[in-house]
Amino acid sequence: MNISKEDIEQFKQMCLNISVLMVDDEVELTKSYKKIALRFFESVDIANSGTQALEMYKQNKYNIIYTDLSMPGMHGIELIREVKKVNPKQTFIVISAGNESEKLMELLSLNISGFIVKPFKTSNFLHVSTEQISIILQSRLLLEQADELNKEIVKITKEKQDQEKMLIQQSKLAQTGEMISMISHQWRQPLSSITTTLSGLKTRFDLGIYDDKENPVEAISTDFNRAFHKIENTAKFLSKTVNDFRNFYRPDNEKTAVDICNAMNSVLRIINPHENNIEVNYSCLTVAGREVFTFEGELKQVFISIINNAIDALLDKEIVNPKISIEITQKDDNLIVSITDNAGGIPEDIIDNIFLPYFSTKSEKNGTGLGLHMAKTIVERHSNGILSVKNSKAFNGAEFTISIPKSKKKD
Repeated sequence: MNISKEDIEQFKQMCLNISVLMVDDEVELTKSYKKIALRFFESVDIANSGTQALEMYKQNKYNIIYTDLSMPGMHGIELIREVKKVNPKQTFIVISAGNESEKLMELLSLNISGFIVKPFKTSNFLHVSTEQISIILQSRLLLEQADELNKEIVKITKEKQDQEKMLIQQSKLAQTGEMISMISHQWRQPLSSITTTLSGLKTRFDLGIYDDKENPVEAISTDFNRAFHKIENTAKFLSKTVNDFRNFYRPDNEKTAVDICNAMNSVLRIINPHENNIEVNYSCLTVAGREVFTFEGELKQVFISIINNAIDALLDKEIVNPKISIEITQKDDNLIVSITDNAGGIPEDIIDNIFLPYFSTKSEKNGTGLGLHMAKTIVERHSNGILSVKNSKAFNGAEFTISIPKSKKKD
């Protein structure tokens, strides 16, 4: 096979950044190999035994190893077998005498990359080497492309995570006015109760009612203790309400083990559907291990979004005897939250769209369409759970089901 000057130049370009190891027990022959190889390759080392070659390989990785087969001590096949234990993909090209071709089957079982018969011409050396270098270069290119693709995936994932965080904050801001209204509503009755209690005491004093008592001091003491006890309980309720709202808006820096029933209890105190004359049937499993590993504030946001949607549907449709059923159970290693109303259900032509961003049926109420989308994002991407919806024939309404893996605490 004749080789042109262009072939040689092309081969030289291919051999840039390619390192090789030439192995043969004949010292002068390895020097000759190296002299030829240095015309093309960036780095060329030589070894005069299999043992020496193995030690050199452990110190320096080579793209291609050219080796003889018949060598004293560790022969070529043993060398190939030992190196393949370290790197099964290592490229080997065997340069050996023609009478050793009977070892070809054994060599093929070791997945060698090429075979050159001694004595060889430069053209044969270039031909066999070119094929393997092409494979090496293609592998490098694929690795570089894969690395660039991974970087792009990381970038896109980061952008998506940033977008999700922005949507979560946007969703929370969209609920701020509603939350303030809830706080105002929650506080109105307790504050009125405190005012009424204090006003009653003042009126009794002003009218001199205690003066007519057989034991005025005891009567005053009894009334005051009763009033103080009532005011104290009311103040605790107000404090608990403040903590519920404060915890909801507190930024979650890290996931924690959250008692799912306590989180639901807190949400129900915030929303208090009873104030809208809505009957709530709530049950939660009483066993130990009710924790899920998530962001507590986000989990409460999910509950609030779903329950508020149920309340809105019940009020908008003016349902007689409105009801919401909330049931928390366990199935295998998951905690299941089922929230169902009797508002007639979701129209079948839109039920598949309700989790899409900015899809809303509340335009007349300035709905953002972010609540259920973010609820699904939080459950499925932040809590490794599943959020689904269907129409319940038994309740004649929408049934939202949240399934989240139980938190596995380390002892």
